Amino acid sequence: MKLISIEGNTKSIAELARMSKDGPVILTRKGKPMAAVRHLAGNDWESISLANNRQFMQIIENSRRSYRLHGGIGIDDVRKQLGLKVNSKHRHNSRRRKKT
Repeated sequence: MKLISIEGNTKSIAELARMSKDGPVILTRKGKPMAAVRHLAGNDWESISLANNRQFMQIIENSRRSYRLHGGIGIDDVRKQLGLKVNSKHRHNSRRRKKT
């Protein structure tokens, strides 16, 4: 990670993009982080868009919290219900729903 002050900086956007290949480049103003430049090669637009969407990330966190608190159905069980092959590499310990 590199820190670059925007005050007096003369680096071009292309230079910052090249620098980001080695790790995030954090742009600072008066010593405080203001923006980040990240290398995104190898990522698809949908993944980038969703990962940076606060509403979507809140939905994911709510789902994870619900699963931790109440349990749920594991991926192997979903695959079985859909008549799909269960991948032996992904043997997750599914948590059953708590009876209320």
